[in-house]
Amino acid sequence: MNIGHPISLIGHNPVYRIVIAQLLITLVLALAGLAIDWVYAYSMALGGLVSALPSGFMAWRLNRQVINPALAFKTMVVGEVGKLVLTALMFAAVFGWVKPLSIPMFFAVLVLAMMLNVIVPLVDRQPHDQQT
Repeated sequence: MNIGHPISLIGHNPVYRIVIAQLLITLVLALAGLAIDWVYAYSMALGGLVSALPSGFMAWRLNRQVINPALAFKTMVVGEVGKLVLTALMFAAVFGWVKPLSIPMFFAVLVLAMMLNVIVPLVDRQPHDQQT
């Protein structure tokens, strides 16, 4: 245990790789959607952002340096609750204000971005150095 030394909750935080992958796939699919329809394009962009931005918040929370290991749990809980609240607010904003919206395109990219939470760690087999 690293008592007295700041530690990152998950090393160099490979969670950022997931967020970057979510943003990249969102950008690529939204640009491809432009070839089909403007509504498809921004619906896909919004679907990806509803997943990526709360994930980015969670990654930021997990990357905070904590000295007291007991605070690590609090940091993770605040991060997860914040992620859920951000996701709910973004869903409400999209469905409340964005008209027209291609719901199938929105959910297709949302689900794909969420699946990257599993796919990226499986593909990313690089060893991660632990901070000490």
